[in-house]
Amino acid sequence: MDALRLERLVWSVVFGAFVAIPVGLLVAPDPTGLLPVLLAGATLAVSIPVAFRLFEYSESRLAEAGDMTARFVTLFSVAFALRFALSAVGVGGFVGNLVAFGGGWLSASYASERLNPRRWGGGGVSS
Repeated sequence: MDALRLERLVWSVVFGAFVAIPVGLLVAPDPTGLLPVLLAGATLAVSIPVAFRLFEYSESRLAEAGDMTARFVTLFSVAFALRFALSAVGVGGFVGNLVAFGGGWLSASYASERLNPRRWGGGGVSS
């Protein structure tokens, strides 16, 4: 398994868990029994392959290992920091969420080219 496939697999599991846990806890009528665990497991079993394929199809031909990690880490950290800063100055609700997500998305669009150490040397390492 090459580095790109491994990176996609790891982020697919993270995304699958992010989807499966709320589905298991919110959709099940009794969140204390075995049904939420089974529902979360079934959702995880479906969402991991779907996320893996979506990540595979949305990937550029010039993608390097580490691009997806740099993109997601930048998106989450910038969006969280902006959301925290906007809440500190009293901007909340839909506008705060939209600005935070937009700032995270814009910074993540440049992150894979500038923050991936595999691209700093000039040549691709994982090709």
